[in-house]
Amino acid sequence: MAKKPTALTFRDIVLGAEADVIRAALDARIKIDALITERQAAYEKIAALETQINTVVGEAGVYPFPAPPLPVAGFDQKPAKKSTSTTSADTDEDDESDTDESPAKS
Repeated sequence: MAKKPTALTFRDIVLGAEADVIRAALDARIKIDALITERQAAYEKIAALETQINTVVGEAGVYPFPAPPLPVAGFDQKPAKKSTSTTSADTDEDDESDTDESPAKS
């Protein structure tokens, strides 16, 4: 039968672990931090490219950016597609409300 995992405290980890395990964990954390920094730089690059596209188009939000071609951690592809359709539905609703208001003003 599998043993139920118990929560470890900082004290348990530091006092119970071997120095090699702690060093390996620190090395892994340093590598993860470097990768997260690289990831942040990639997101900044994407944002800069999208801003340049919006500048070329002349208006923000006009160009329909496609969903990322690869899965992105922390972002589910399906809700992104739903939010895109929701955004276009919201735009249609706004257009309809504008159309409804125009005849009322006339």
